[in-house]
Amino acid sequence: MSDDGQFPASPPLVPGEDDEAKRARRHSGVLAVFASCGLAALAIVGMVVGQSILLPFVIAVFIVILLDSMAARFCQPWPGAPRMPFWAGMGLAILIVVGGVVLLGDIVASNIADVTERAPKYQENVQALLQKATVRLGIDALPSVRSLAQEVDVASVLRTAASQITAVAGNIFTILFYVVFILLEQATFRSKINALFRDGHHADTVHDTVRRIASDIQRYIGLKTLVSAITGLVSYAVMAAVGVDFAGFWAVLIFVLNYIPYIGSLVGVAFPSVLALIQFSNPIYFVVTLGVLATVQVTVGNVVEPKLMGRSLNLSPLVILLALAVFGSIWGIVGMVLSIPFVVIAMLICAQFRPTRAVAILLSAEGKITPSGR
Repeated sequence: MSDDGQFPASPPLVPGEDDEAKRARRHSGVLAVFASCGLAALAIVGMVVGQSILLPFVIAVFIVILLDSMAARFCQPWPGAPRMPFWAGMGLAILIVVGGVVLLGDIVASNIADVTERAPKYQENVQALLQKATVRLGIDALPSVRSLAQEVDVASVLRTAASQITAVAGNIFTILFYVVFILLEQATFRSKINALFRDGHHADTVHDTVRRIASDIQRYIGLKTLVSAITGLVSYAVMAAVGVDFAGFWAVLIFVLNYIPYIGSLVGVAFPSVLALIQFSNPIYFVVTLGVLATVQVTVGNVVEPKLMGRSLNLSPLVILLALAVFGSIWGIVGMVLSIPFVVIAMLICAQFRPTRAVAILLSAEGKITPSGR
C-alpha cells in the first residue's frame, strides 16, 4: 500500500522473477475483476430465480449482523462496571430488536387501517387542489387535464403500498427461523474452520480475516441503524408538531429509507410533505414540513453521520445507482434498502484479499481502500 493509502491496480513485481511470472502477476488483477463480474452475474440470476427463498434469508442475515453489532457494543467495558458476557449482550440485543419489530409492526398495522379510512377525504382534497391549480394556470378547460384530474386515485396508491408492506410482513416467521438458525450456526463456525484447516497457523489467519471483516461490517450496519433511528425520531417530533397525519408511520418509513443513499432521503421527505399539502389544503404546511424535514436530513447526513462513522460511504456514486437499480428491479423497495449495505459488505470482503482488491478499488469512490489491520 502506498503512503496515501491507495493500493495499486496490479500487484508489484518481485525482483528476480522471470518474464512469464511477471506477466502472470500483471494480469492477475484483470482476471480477478472478470471472475468477480461473472460471479456477480450468477448472483443476479440467482436473485431473480430464487427470490422467494433468498429475500427472507438476506433480511435475516442483515438482522443477525445488527444483533452482533449491538451485542458487541453492550459487551464493551464501561467505567466502574463489570464487563457484560457476550450471551447477556446478545440476549439484550435480541430483546431490543424483537421489541422494535413488534412496535414498528403495530405502528404500521394501525396506520394502514387509518389511511384506508381517511382515503376518501384525501381524494377530495387532491381533486380540489388540482382544480385550483388548473384554474390558476388557465388550463382547466383542456379535456386531457380534466381527465387526468379525475383519474388521480389516492386510495389505489395507498392500497398498493399497504399490500407491499403486508407481503413483507407475511415472511416475518420465515425470517425469524432463519435468524435463529444463523445464530446457532455462528456457535460452531470456529470449530468448522479449525476442522477445515488442520494447520493451526492457517486456521488463525482465517479467523483473523473473518474477525476483521465482521468488525467492519457490524460497525457500518450498527452506526447506520443508529443514524437512521436519530433521523426517524427527530422527523417524528417535527411532523407531530406540525400535525401531519400518521407521523409515527412516516417516521418508520424515514428510518427504513435512510439506508438508501440519495433517493431514500428525498422520498422520506417527499411523502409526508405531500400528505401535509393534501391534509391541510394549505401550501404553508407543505413548505414548513418540507423545509424542516429537509434540514433534518441534511444535518444528520452531512454532520452527524460523518462524525459517528468516521468516514464516508466510500462507494462510487455510479455503483450506488447501479446497485439501487438492480436490487430495486428484482426485490422492490426492500431490495433497495438492502442493496447498499451488502455492496459495502462486498467491498470490505474484496479489500481483505489481494487478488480481489482491484474489485474493491472499482467499487470505491476514489480508488482508496484501507483493509483492517493491513
